[in-house]
Amino acid sequence: MSLVSAALPFLRRHSLWLLFPVFLAAFLLAPACGSGLDLPLLEKEAQAVDRTLICPVCPGETIDQSQVELAKQMQALVREQLQAGWSKEQIQDFFVERYGPSVLASPPQSGFNLVAWIVPPAGVLVGIVVLWTVLRGISRRPSRQTAPPTGGEDPDALKPYLLQVDALLGQEPSPDPTNKGGTSGDGG
Repeated sequence: MSLVSAALPFLRRHSLWLLFPVFLAAFLLAPACGSGLDLPLLEKEAQAVDRTLICPVCPGETIDQSQVELAKQMQALVREQLQAGWSKEQIQDFFVERYGPSVLASPPQSGFNLVAWIVPPAGVLVGIVVLWTVLRGISRRPSRQTAPPTGGEDPDALKPYLLQVDALLGQEPSPDPTNKGGTSGDGG
């Protein structure tokens, strides 16, 4: 009897008690992994604004992700402006005036920028409609299954077709329908 087979009955009987310490540890450590639910309201707003502004030095990173000094200065400025009573839109407008529209993480939903907001969902919808139409057409099309040739056809029934093929190829018609070369079999 192996050690594993001897341990199986014990594990089956005591599996819940063995998992208890794991669940207890997860329950006790979960608050330490929290997302900062106890942050002040001003800090939550500041973090929300930080996620909407792109760092001018690090393309593709918002100022809450970037580690460069300019991003840290922009974060401090966002917090100062929020304390002064500025709205999210006013702060974004301030940074757009200073760095241009490329500082915004998402393009404004107006003017030509609407194309960036409309084309992707429209493309997905068109793709879904095309896929649905194709799949519907495939499922409704009757299957045309033909029996493969068995080779047992009557040679006399094939003679008119073989004569047409010979005529198209510019060969003399063969007297024997099974002689596909157009010659009488004398090798020449």
